Amino acid sequence: MDAVNRPEVSGPLASFYVAMTALLAGLALLFVYLYLQAAVFGVLVGLVVIAVVETIIISVTVSLYTTRYVLTQSELVLRASIFIGGTKKIPLNTIVSAERTLIPFGIRLFGASGYGGYFYFPNIGKAFVVMTNFKDGVLIKAKQGLYLITPRNPDEFIQSIKKMRELDKPRL
Repeated sequence: MDAVNRPEVSGPLASFYVAMTALLAGLALLFVYLYLQAAVFGVLVGLVVIAVVETIIISVTVSLYTTRYVLTQSELVLRASIFIGGTKKIPLNTIVSAERTLIPFGIRLFGASGYGGYFYFPNIGKAFVVMTNFKDGVLIKAKQGLYLITPRNPDEFIQSIKKMRELDKPRL
C-alpha cells in the first residue's frame, strides 16, 4: 500500500505567492488601461509578459497545495511542479539515510520559486529541494544525490521510509 504525505503549506510562503498574484493582476489592469488609452505596441508586449509571469506564479501557488511525497514499496516519489524540476523518483534501495534537519540557508542553482529546485548548501552540497514550509525539513541522502523535503510529520515520515526499506530488502 502506498503512503501519501501531503505536506503542510507555510502561511507566509502561500501569502507571498497570493500577494504577487494580486500585484501582477493590478499591474495587468494598469497595462490594459494604458493600452486602451494609447494603443502602444510596447504596452501590449508588457501585458503579454505580465500574463505569462502571472500564469507561472498561479501555477506555483497551486502546486504548493498539490505537492505530495508518495512512499511505495519500492520508491519514494517527490511530486512537485515542473517549474522547480518536476517529479523525482528515488528507489528505496538507494536511500542511504533520512534525517530530520533545519532548513539551511542555500544558494539557488535552478528553480522558479522559493518553493524548491536545486540549491547548493555550504555544509551539505547540492540538493534537490521541495519545501512547502520552513520548519519540517528531512534530508534524504541517496546514491543519486541529496533531497530536502518538508513532510507534514517528519519523524513519522522517516520511520515510514525505514519501515518500507526493510520490507524492500530481499529475504534469504
